Amino acid sequence: MTNPHDVTVYLMESSGGLVAGDTNRYAMQLEAGTHVTLHPQAATKVYPAFNGHPSTQQVQVTLEEAASLIWKREEVIPFAESSFRSHTRVDMKDNSSFYWEEILYPGREKRGETFTFDNCHTMLEVWVEDDCVVYDGLRFEPVKQTLKHIGVMGHYHYIASIWMIDQAKELDPEKWNYTENDHQVSTTRLRNAGYLVRFLSNDLPRTKNEMEAIYQSIFTKQEENL
Repeated sequence: MTNPHDVTVYLMESSGGLVAGDTNRYAMQLEAGTHVTLHPQAATKVYPAFNGHPSTQQVQVTLEEAASLIWKREEVIPFAESSFRSHTRVDMKDNSSFYWEEILYPGREKRGETFTFDNCHTMLEVWVEDDCVVYDGLRFEPVKQTLKHIGVMGHYHYIASIWMIDQAKELDPEKWNYTENDHQVSTTRLRNAGYLVRFLSNDLPRTKNEMEAIYQSIFTKQEENL
C-alpha cells in the first residue's frame, strides 16, 4: 500500500511556456524522513529567442537524512530559434534518495521543427555529502554541430534519461541494455551510488512506456516489501 506520509505535488506552469529571457527557479528542501513525488503538469515549451536572451531553468534540491525525492518526467520542447539553459543541482545525504526522469524533444516535429532551435544546454549535478556522483551536461547547438552523427544523436530524434541515486535500490542492467533500429537503451552503474538509464529513440510512446516500466519495477517492488 502507499505510504500515507508520502506527498505528491504537481508543478503548474501558468503561462504557455518560457519566452525569451524568462527564468523558472525551483528551490526545495526535504527534511529528514520526507518522501515527495513531483509531477510537472506539462512539458516545458521554449519559445523563440527573438531578443537574443535565452530562457533558463534553475533547480536546487536539498535532501536531508533518509529523505526521498521522485521527479517524474521533465519534458523539454525547444521551438525553432529558441535558446534554453537548464541547471539542476542536488545535495543529498548517504541515506537519502533521488529519482529523476527527463526527455529532450527535437522540437515541434509536426510543424517541421526538428533540431531547428539555436541551442539547448542542460546540466545535472548530484552531490552525496562531499562527493560529486553526477556531473552530466548535454550541449546541443545545431548551427555549430552535426547532431545526426555517430557519437551525438546518430539517426535518433529523442534523448531521455533516468537517474536513480540510491544505494539501497537495484535495477537489472541486463534487461535495459539493447539496441534496435529505432530504439536504443543503455544502463550505467554509478559506482555504488545508483544507475543511469539513457534512451536514444525515434519512438516516443515506447520510450515513455519503458520509463514507466522501470519506475514501476523499482517502486512497486519497494511498496510490496514494506
